[in-house]
Amino acid sequence: MAPPEDFGRRIRYWILLALPVAAFTFLAATGRWQAYWHQFRRPLTTPDAALDDSSFVTAIIWVLSTLPLMFTAWQLGRRHTAARRNHYELLVGLREVFRVAFGRGASDHASESFTRPPRDNVRTAALLGLGVAILVPVFFMSFLPTLRTLPGAIWLGGAGVLMGGITFFQRRASAYLVDEPPYFDLFRQYRLLNPARYEPAGRAFVRAQIALAIMLPIWWLGGASIAFL
Repeated sequence: MAPPEDFGRRIRYWILLALPVAAFTFLAATGRWQAYWHQFRRPLTTPDAALDDSSFVTAIIWVLSTLPLMFTAWQLGRRHTAARRNHYELLVGLREVFRVAFGRGASDHASESFTRPPRDNVRTAALLGLGVAILVPVFFMSFLPTLRTLPGAIWLGGAGVLMGGITFFQRRASAYLVDEPPYFDLFRQYRLLNPARYEPAGRAFVRAQIALAIMLPIWWLGGASIAFL
């Protein structure tokens, strides 16, 4: 039989998971969900008075129903070393909420996974960097038809490569971090660019991040002047 504290925790997590389901069921059954998303398909010239005033209430209901789950998942995820360093705390936290809610108590392996630092996985870092490099031009060109030109593609493609490179080197450097600044440090991201906080094997990755971070605004501002001519 599970200890009372584990049982109580399971009940709390079940409530957190049930709230968004109940809210979505209510919103869909009353037509609010469909009406809310219909607002985004209206022409931009539609007068504000013609828009559905219930959309704000729908958004508030959805936010209030999901916020407790998201906050709990974030609180759990930021204890996971690899997730915290690589910014996927929410995913790990949601996995933990589901794991506990369905009766899988804490194990030695799960506890170890939270404290174990990330590994220097070149393939994963390369895939993430490539994803960012592709997403940047695709995102901007999908919303701004004026950038669907050769200068626009070169500008956004170059920015994507620089951002992808920053992602690649940041992911690799995180495996060698030995002096991690506090999570709520206002200057945490700035302090993470200090090579002295890393093992010698990871310092070259930090220096590469710094170099690309300096190049990015120069490319972005200079390329924009050409792309919008």
